[in-house]
Formats: sequence, C-alpha cells, structure tokens
Amino acid sequence: MASIGIIGGGQLAAMLVQAVNQVNTETGSGHQVYVLDPNPQCPAVQFGGIHVQGTPENGEGFSALAELADGITIDLEDVSVDTLSSVVQQGVPVVPDPAMLARVTDKLKQKQWFEELGLPTAAFSPYDGEQPISAETFGFPVVQKVARGGYDGRGVAVHNSEADYESRLRAPGYLEKFIKRKMEVAVMVASDGKGDIRAYEPVEMIFHEDGNVLDYLVGPARLDQATSKQAQELAISTITAMQGCGIFGIEMFLTEQDELLINEIAPRTHNSGHYTIEASRTSQFEQQFRILCGQALGDTEQLRPAAMFNLLGEPGYGGETVVEQADEMSADEDVTVHLYGKAQCFAGRKMGHVTVTADSVDAAFDKAIIMREKILIRGAQKIG
Repeated sequence: MASIGIIGGGQLAAMLVQAVNQVNTETGSGHQVYVLDPNPQCPAVQFGGIHVQGTPENGEGFSALAELADGITIDLEDVSVDTLSSVVQQGVPVVPDPAMLARVTDKLKQKQWFEELGLPTAAFSPYDGEQPISAETFGFPVVQKVARGGYDGRGVAVHNSEADYESRLRAPGYLEKFIKRKMEVAVMVASDGKGDIRAYEPVEMIFHEDGNVLDYLVGPARLDQATSKQAQELAISTITAMQGCGIFGIEMFLTEQDELLINEIAPRTHNSGHYTIEASRTSQFEQQFRILCGQALGDTEQLRPAAMFNLLGEPGYGGETVVEQADEMSADEDVTVHLYGKAQCFAGRKMGHVTVTADSVDAAFDKAIIMREKILIRGAQKIG
C-alpha cells in the first residue's frame, strides 16, 4: 500500500483522489491520499482525500505531508519550489522534480528552455511590462505573456497596435510573435522517469474568443495521420529532452504552413486530458498514480471519440453554488458531468466539466454543443 501526498486540493487533486479510489475498489488495495490545502473542505477532501493543513505558496505544512506520504505531487503550479526541494532532501520523491518545476512554471524561463533545447516555438523577446511596444519587434498583432501566474486565459494579452499600450499587462514576461494557425492542439504525455514515455493522441482545443479560455476540446484532433503522429513525436521528444517525470500537457500551434510549434507546457495533469477518464484505457490521473507508486505506465489507447467542455460560473451572479441541470443529461450513458464541489461560484470560475463520447468525433462535438445548453452553474445571488 502506498500513501500519496498532493499539494493543493483543487479539481485536479480531486480527480486524482477519485482515480485512487477506483484503483482501491478494483484491486482491494488501501492506498491513501493526503491533501495539503488551507481549506479543510477543499474539493479533494470532499472526494475522500485526508486533509493536511498547509499553504502551497509558502511551503507551510510540506514537512508534515512528507512524513505521511511515500510520494508527493502537485495540483497547482504556484507552490514553494524551495520547500519542495527540501522535501526531496528528506528522501521523499516529488513528481515533477522541483528543479524542473522552477524552470517550467516561469513562462519566460520555459520559452528560453525551448530555445536552448532547439525545440520549435514562436519567436519571442523578454519584456519588462513597462517599455513601449512597437511594430519593430514582431509587428502587430503581438502577444504579451506574463512570466508567472498566467492560466485559464489570464496573463495573456494581444496587442493590435501601439494604441493598446495602456491596456498592457504590467508584469514581466515576454512578447511573442503572433502565429496564424489552423488549429491549437494538445498532447498529454506520461513519463515514469525511467525511460518509458507515452503520449496520448492529440486533441483539438477550441478557445472562446473572449478571454482565451478553452471552450471545447475534441479528441482525437481532426488531423491527418502524419500530423497526428508528428505531434505525438514532438511531445515525447520534448519531455525526453527535459528529462521530465510525471504527467505533462503540451500545447501546440499548427500553423498555416502545417508546422507544429510548442506554445507552452503544464507540468501536471491538465484540462486537455480530462476526457481520458471516460475515453481512454488509462486516464491521465491513473497514470499519475502509477508514476507516484513506481508502477508501469498504462496503455494510452483512446477507446472512443470524445468532446469536452468546461462548466464556468455564469456572469452576473455570485455566492453559494447553484446547479441547474436537465434530467436527461444524467440519464444519458454517453454524457458524464463532473462537478468539482466548489461551494462558492463567481463569474468565470471553473466549476466542473462535461465529457461526451460517441462513435465519431463530429457526433461527440455536435452532442456536446447541445448538452452545453442543458446545464448552468451560477452563484445564488444576482449581482448588479
């Protein structure tokens, strides 16, 4: 029996807890999951994780977690890397490695690492958040990204002219050449740190025009076989070059010239891999469990086409979470609703996701569009 520690108790931790629960049920084992979070009722605890009081950002409670767990992983990237390094020195494995985490969670360092390793990525230039933005660098439009704290559409701004300077993000990071693309794709990769690295099939990401937030995910991506294989090979070669151990979400641009460029990497389970729970032989969360326990990686085969959409808090509301859902969603065997157990809901907050499986990608996508109209999550109080 292994004990797993998770730093952060959000939805990713909750889904890992659920995966471990399933393994325990199927095998009769008694693996335990400890969850470090400031909130004793965080989502992961609601799904059966054992709460450990602590604060991911400053390292509070890490030593206590290390005394309980045989291996530790993360639910979020904003963690104290220095304290994680001291946990490794205590003899407790941490996945991903803190040294890699330090290079990847700073988006500028991540881009510079791509360049150092000779990996294909969009042209970029460091930017302090204050200097004028002119057409001399990459022309317009140009993309500004902050080095730290950017996720779910935050920390990214597109400047269409010098007139957008006042709306810039006032934080250090970099400017990046705007890439005209046919598609944005992601490849989930599992690496056991011993030489076995496996990629899932690429998925297609469709983003909401406002806010750069994932709108729909379609898997497998609607790519020709050669491009799909190329994306998997690029993902595997990237994690091989970085000597990564763990689960990684690798986002890419497919340019108008059919070139694949790495956009960014998440060193953890990822939104673009949630569909694997229903659609793949081994989910990204079971893979994470296997890596932490030193077990062999599972098969990444996708069993059925799938589409997924996020459930975001409805604008204009706040407060206690209210879910309005059509009964037919729960009755449909091909539709799975995941609610994250967040007690408070506000506009744009990630509250859950829905996965639809079908006999074809197009059928799954079409049905996901229909299902999206049948569920709404909002706060109990109307604002304004």
